[in-house]
Amino acid sequence: MIIIITNEAKRITNIKYMRTRKIILVAFLSFILIKSFGFTGKEPIKWGKVSKSEFEINSFRGDSSPPAIILCDYGNIRITNRTMYSHHKRIKINHQEGLKFSRIEIPYNDKESHDDIMVFKANVYQYQNGSIIKMQYHLKDARSISSGNDTKLLVLDLQDVMPGSIIEYYYEIASLDFVKLDDWYFQSEIPTLWSEIRFEVPSPFFYLVTYQRGEFLSEDQQLKYARNLQWLYNANRIKRRVQLSKNDHLLYQSSSGNYKVFVLNDMKKKIVMRNIPGVSDVAGYVTVKDYYPRLRFDLFESSGHLPWFYRPLIMTAIEDYETRSRREWLSSNEKRGYVQYRLDTWSEFNEKLLENERFGRQLIKYLSAGPAFQKIPASDTGSVSKMEAIFKYVQKSFTWNGRYQIYANRDLNRIPENDEASSGEMNLILINLLRRAGFDADPVLIRTSNLGQPETIYPVQHQFNHVIAVVFLNDEMFLLDAITKNKPYHELPDNDLHTTGWRVNKDDFGWIDINPI
Repeated sequence: MIIIITNEAKRITNIKYMRTRKIILVAFLSFILIKSFGFTGKEPIKWGKVSKSEFEINSFRGDSSPPAIILCDYGNIRITNRTMYSHHKRIKINHQEGLKFSRIEIPYNDKESHDDIMVFKANVYQYQNGSIIKMQYHLKDARSISSGNDTKLLVLDLQDVMPGSIIEYYYEIASLDFVKLDDWYFQSEIPTLWSEIRFEVPSPFFYLVTYQRGEFLSEDQQLKYARNLQWLYNANRIKRRVQLSKNDHLLYQSSSGNYKVFVLNDMKKKIVMRNIPGVSDVAGYVTVKDYYPRLRFDLFESSGHLPWFYRPLIMTAIEDYETRSRREWLSSNEKRGYVQYRLDTWSEFNEKLLENERFGRQLIKYLSAGPAFQKIPASDTGSVSKMEAIFKYVQKSFTWNGRYQIYANRDLNRIPENDEASSGEMNLILINLLRRAGFDADPVLIRTSNLGQPETIYPVQHQFNHVIAVVFLNDEMFLLDAITKNKPYHELPDNDLHTTGWRVNKDDFGWIDINPI
């Protein structure tokens, strides 16, 4: 079953999101939503073609002097033997404060050639004495810097930029993204005159494409969407195609129209929004990116004798793909020949985690716990102080290496004391030791708050980047994270808070609301 709110899960489920928190919503002055199942018309922007009239754009509706204005933001996603992203952005710099937008930062995954930057170029335009002067930049002018885990930034600080300049940049990335593609955000901290995304889906694949504009679904809405998703699981392909075609490929839509889910297969689609005000901050604990209107792309299904052409993508559908080396997954027999991929239900997702050699299996390995238990007073049996002693042992015996992960890259019993470890390794060691000491302890997967809220209707692969511990003791629930040296056991790091985590347990799995005490 795909329905996520069951009698069992309700005992620990508290999916509130932002509907119980006050959020300042800024109304869009004007927007157009264009649904097309074949790309029509020309591209909205041409490289190197800047008109004199664009230099005269200095204001946006009620804002007479924004620091900068995005004239056009145009993206294209195509699924081939790689996922091909292209992005073309043009910005008018109005005054000194807008000069910060002359720094271009493009994130990409550097691990095992997951992302290859195929094209990168940038231009700076100035209007002087009735003529447009152009300065050109190329990939060789940029530099790559690490931004944590396997992510890097391609960075270029454009020169010759001044108030009144227009900048534009274009890049193409060949990626191994497949199950989860990059989100497209229509809004930014500065006004946007035109934002357009095009998405091309080949016939072997079915994608859920979610349009979300500042709305988080209530429990009733989640149940309705989950029922529709269950129908998608159960219906045969012919019936499914016919019904979706009648509904313009729309699987679910909220009453406000701010949350829509399309099912796309063997077609092209474009969505355009215009005249979008800039928003740099919102009230409450939602990240500003969670508020921006956006599109999300999640693979629902692929089956059949897929050609070798698609093999690089298919391999990334393996649950623990990110923990394997390129050599490991290229030599694997998994996903060869006939391929049957379908989005997991939550129960399937939970079961696979428990059986995963780099996650659930690590919790039943024998760890040398002598040093940890020696620090526990003999009189303590199941007390808070006993839990705290184990927490402090892990906290002080290992040093977080700065990498958020949910899997352990090494066997936990092979990690020596005083060694560096990832967040997953440290907290899986903590949970293992807590269980050996007799505590009711489980892993809780979270998406750190800087990345925004997780998808709760269906499991999105790789959306979780961190694991913490939950302990149920004396009718109380304790959430523990050992990665920081200076935090007491009852205080979570800020990046863990104001989100919802998935408790991994054989029977009592479900969502837990994570907020400061």
